[in-house]
Formats: sequence, structure tokens, C-alpha cells
Amino acid sequence: MPLVLYANQRLLEAAWNAVIYVSKNKTVNSPLKLFNFYKDSSLGRMINFINEAVIVVNANGTIEMVNANASALIGQTREVLLSENLLSFFSDDTGKVQSHVIQCLDSSESGTIESPPFEVVIKQQNKPYHNVSVEISISSLPEELSANNSLFICILRDLTLHKAEYATLKKKAETDFLTGLANRHKFSEYLTRQWILCNSNNLPISLILIDIDHFKLFNDEYGHIAGDRCLKRIGDLLDLSMPNRDTLAARYGGEEFAIVLPNCSAQTAQLLAIRIKRHLAQLSSRHFVFSSNNRLTVSMGVATNENHRYESKESLLNAADTLLYQAKAQGRDQICYL
Repeated sequence: MPLVLYANQRLLEAAWNAVIYVSKNKTVNSPLKLFNFYKDSSLGRMINFINEAVIVVNANGTIEMVNANASALIGQTREVLLSENLLSFFSDDTGKVQSHVIQCLDSSESGTIESPPFEVVIKQQNKPYHNVSVEISISSLPEELSANNSLFICILRDLTLHKAEYATLKKKAETDFLTGLANRHKFSEYLTRQWILCNSNNLPISLILIDIDHFKLFNDEYGHIAGDRCLKRIGDLLDLSMPNRDTLAARYGGEEFAIVLPNCSAQTAQLLAIRIKRHLAQLSSRHFVFSSNNRLTVSMGVATNENHRYESKESLLNAADTLLYQAKAQGRDQICYL
């Protein structure tokens, strides 16, 4: 259990215990009077100091108490939320969340419950068509305070910032810092996923490997800063050359690049390789020319899995790699494909 959530639950338990003590020393005979008492008592004030959204519901999921954070999260006033059913604010097309919550509430008959946190999507009432992901944990309350009615504390934590931070970190982990293309880790993961998808649907998948010829000589003559600038420009060109969103361009190694082309025939992949090579030649003639007037060139290998030609993605990758080195062995500045 997250430390903050654990601390909040311990704080709530202390508040409940305080209210139990007071209720035992006051004449409160009816459940309604007890509800009114603790809504205005230290518990009601206590949950407003907790930095998470807190909602108290009964066994039917009807909201009995809600703090200011929960009101802001759902986007509705506390007066309106009271007596509404918590389940009505969940975006749950499959019904799985509703079933899980109902199961948690029903399980109270067998004793005290404390569910592990799980993720739900809430429909914000003050922002039409806007949903927010939250983590919710459900715990039953002591019978003394429930006045013989099962009550539950629901603690909700907004995951918006967490998800944004995770997406940012994931993007950094999958991106080559110099070129902005996918890195080798992302390339391997994407190739694996698309290989499985294309094979299961009997679709072709193509792979292009690109290597800059004599790049070490370019670095030796102009320095690594110029070399980095060259890699960045090539990365930009490849990114702009991608035919659709399903295509992935990656920096595969130092001066090597790779392109994954799902649902792409051998002929289409070869035409794309020719077009990229032509654009790279134009870029090189303008920006990357050796002192000997030789421009920077690339070699390319193109392999396609059609009709289950290759047994695995590794076989496809090895084929493209073999074709790339065949292009280099034949004099560089050319494309080899089967």
C-alpha cells in the first residue's frame, strides 16, 4: 500500500475512534441523528484535512459523506453528491469496475474488508466529455460507527499527474536523445509487437537498415560536433519520410538507422528506400561534403517477410543486416534487397 494512502487511512481510523468515543458518551439513538452528528463532528472536519479525495458510502454505494477534495475531483458540490450513487460517476463500458466495487461492498458481510487500490475512470461533472483516472481503495468502517449499517471509506487519488510523469519518463526511455528517433530498445519492442500482429493477420512486414558510409572519416575530418549535427539531420529526414503512423524510424546504433514497416510489401519498402536514399543524397550534397569533394553516402539493406518467408523476427533482422553488408561489400552507396 502506498505510504501516503496508508497514513491517510491511519488518520481516518483515529478520527473514527474519536467519534466512537464521543458517540458512546452521548445519547444518540437513531442512525439519522448519528449521521448528522458525525457529519458535523471531528470526522467531517478531519477528512477535509486529508490531501486525498475521501468518500463514505453505504453497502449500496450511496454517498453518505464526501470531503472537499472528492467534490472537486468529481466536479460536483457536496450537497448534490450526497445520496448519489458512487458507481454513477464511473466511466465503465465493460461493467468490470462496477462488478468489482459491488463485490467489495458485498464482501463486508463476511467481515472487515480493505481492498487493494485499483484504477477507475471518473466522469467529471463540470467538464463534459472529460474523464480522469483515479486510484481507489475501499475499507469498511467499524460497526459501532455504522449504527448497524455497513459503511465504507473510499479514498481516491488523482492519477493525472502520475500518468503524465510516467508518459514523459517512458518517452525519454524510448527516445534517442540526439536524433529524437526511437532508440534501439523501442525498436526491438516495436518490431516484436508488429511481427506478432502481422503474422497473426497474415500481413507482410518490411525492415530497412541504413548505415552511413565512412562516417568515422567524417568525424575525424570535421569533429564529433559536426558528426552529431549530421546524425540529427538524417534523423529529421527519416522522421519526415515515414509514410504513416504505424511506421517506426529508430537509431539502431552509432551511425546505423532502422525502419519498421508493418503491412508493407517488398516493392513498397524498396520504393521507400530509394526515395529516402535520394533525399539523403540531396541533403549530403548541401551539407556534408568531404574536403576531397566526396559527399557522405549511405548503404541500405531491405528485407520483407511475405508468405511466412522468415521463421522469426530475428531471421528478418539478420536478413536485412546481411543485405546491408552486401551493399557495403559491393562498393557502398547502394541498396540491396531480395
